[in-house]
Amino acid sequence: MASLRDIRRKIGTVKNIRKITTAMKMVAAAKLRRAQDRVAAARPYADKMKELITRVAPLVPPEVVVRHRLLQSREAATIGVVVITSDRGMCGSYNNNIIRKALEFLNAKRAEGVQVELITIGRRATNSLRSRGWPADQSFGMLDVNPPPADVQAVLRAIVGLYTRDIEPVSEVYVAYAEFINAVTQVPRVDRFLPIEAGAMPGEAAGGTQLDFEFEPDPERLLDVLLPRFVDNRVYQYLLEATASEYGARMTAMSTASDNAGEMIDTLTLHYNRARQDAITKELMDIVGGATALASD
Repeated sequence: MASLRDIRRKIGTVKNIRKITTAMKMVAAAKLRRAQDRVAAARPYADKMKELITRVAPLVPPEVVVRHRLLQSREAATIGVVVITSDRGMCGSYNNNIIRKALEFLNAKRAEGVQVELITIGRRATNSLRSRGWPADQSFGMLDVNPPPADVQAVLRAIVGLYTRDIEPVSEVYVAYAEFINAVTQVPRVDRFLPIEAGAMPGEAAGGTQLDFEFEPDPERLLDVLLPRFVDNRVYQYLLEATASEYGARMTAMSTASDNAGEMIDTLTLHYNRARQDAITKELMDIVGGATALASD
């Protein structure tokens, strides 16, 4: 059985760990609140931009669509995959879930004979995928809640550049990330990011008359403005979702760790009290035994 000193030392160690996990929980909760507000504010704009693109693109003349690379579908033996995780751990199974989802997709593409050009955002993705035979062609650190615009633009240029470069562009770009639902639930996903999919043509008006649209400005200039903003917004939305998911997972993990530390402290305190009581009882028995021996003499 452990001595009283050992139990006291364990109790002190666990109390220190609980202080750390509680502090990390509070920091993650504060950052989660800001990230969650940004996600909630950005989603309506992102949804409306996507709706606008899917409605406008089918109505643009084909000769105009061909000139926009982001709308072009092409046949190629290489695709681009972007995996977004955190730089640090201590966030439960958040990183493992994303990496597992990404590996399933990557291995399936490899089995089909498709080559992959990989971009990782977050050191966890870079190190984990490299150890599993998927070294990243480009890697970036994970961005915080308020990232510098230059860092966002560097990530954006790398992702879009896979599809728009002149030499051997990829045929598709996919993004593996965690969609933020709430602080407890983050859903790992693999979304196709490029090429941008246009929606179906609108139906005919009442009486069988084909709907006719007039553009102001002209369709080409309209797409020139909309497409870059749509792509920028989508990449920023992916980063926001990943950031909020990371802090939500870390807050939940640290909350669970603090609760477990509290339960361990209670258990160790109970063991300490029992061991102390046993020591006192033993000393009393020794005293009583000695007194009885003296009285018998």
